Amino acid sequence: MKKLALSIFLICTALTTTAQTMHTLIFVNESEPGRQVDRTADSKNMKIFFTNIAQCLGYSNNLRSHTGVEFTTTYVDREINLLQVGNNDIVVFYYSGHGANMRNDKWPTLDFLDNGYWSSRILAKLNTKCANAKLVLFITDCCNSYIDNNITPTHSYNPTDDNNVAKLFTGFKGKKKVIVTAAKPSQSSISDKKYGAIFGISLRNAIKENTSNDAYNPTWEKVLQDTRRLTMALSARYGSECQHEPQYSIEQSADPFDE
Repeated sequence: MKKLALSIFLICTALTTTAQTMHTLIFVNESEPGRQVDRTADSKNMKIFFTNIAQCLGYSNNLRSHTGVEFTTTYVDREINLLQVGNNDIVVFYYSGHGANMRNDKWPTLDFLDNGYWSSRILAKLNTKCANAKLVLFITDCCNSYIDNNITPTHSYNPTDDNNVAKLFTGFKGKKKVIVTAAKPSQSSISDKKYGAIFGISLRNAIKENTSNDAYNPTWEKVLQDTRRLTMALSARYGSECQHEPQYSIEQSADPFDE
């Protein structure tokens, strides 16, 4: 009986220690009075999207979403400090709201309700907490236009091939960090009143296309190239002055023990 109990304990312990988690932190300015911003669709769609991605991977999804009065730098710091990232976990940080460029970085400054927050500073804090992560995905869906002081889409985004999802999110040696924002420095980004941010729509559709049954050898480089193409094409439909181009960075670290 004792042997049986010990065996069950060991099995449960093994399952517990090998379970993988996707840590999804979502910060969306759903509705800020006086600025005519309504990004409720972005919040809803990204929650559904990354929940589906986690399910395809067989990962548990530690999803934390902050909108309304919780759309603050205080909650950003709190969530990052609370992260407990296991070996080969995935970390997703998604921001949707106002942004601007202070002319001192290529990445935008994010405009939370209580204060501005440099993307680079958030990334630095994530780096200290996510050393074990297989993939860190940092997405800022906002303008990147210069300022001199502080500051036909579908609702279905279900990946169709679990193997391709696994190849994209975990099927690479070492560890990877992907940083992507909606616009280059000096550019604004636009949002459709009904469907949400054009960049967010394009990113989800690019991931969907690259993880479909017809896709072959999906990579983040291909996903982000497609995101750029789709964003520029969709945003141009609202007028040439509205067209914006996403920018991204992919950092790969080799792991000699990761075969």
